[in-house]
Amino acid sequence: MMKLQSNQINVPMCDGAEKRKYQRVEKPIIIRFRIRPNNDQEMASSEWDMVGVNDLSVGGLFFNSSYNIQNGTVLELKIGFSTSSTPVMCTGMVTRVKKQPHTSIFGIAAAFMDIEEREKVLINRYVNETLLSCLTRIN
Repeated sequence: MMKLQSNQINVPMCDGAEKRKYQRVEKPIIIRFRIRPNNDQEMASSEWDMVGVNDLSVGGLFFNSSYNIQNGTVLELKIGFSTSSTPVMCTGMVTRVKKQPHTSIFGIAAAFMDIEEREKVLINRYVNETLLSCLTRIN
């Protein structure tokens, strides 16, 4: 397994210092997700739900959903960076759920579990290119 290191420059999501293990970007990306079917999950579905990701890193992602997905739930994910490329396919485990005040929307954080090295490289490349683009606009 390849060990990815975070960027040495404290590059923000274009507006503040990043202190997480992996660099992340706050750039809208459309993903598809569904709850991985298992025997004790009543919400499991064969339907894919489409949502916009609020932020993405090699370690995981954060998105808003109308579903109150429980911590520990395993999600199947399809992350598309463009319509011309094959989406990154992986699984993630829900690590945090936060109900948005005065709405029926939930913020869902998921950490990647089963993800191939080449998929990590694609995500890392996307994050780095996005951060570089952001820095270029700032300077």
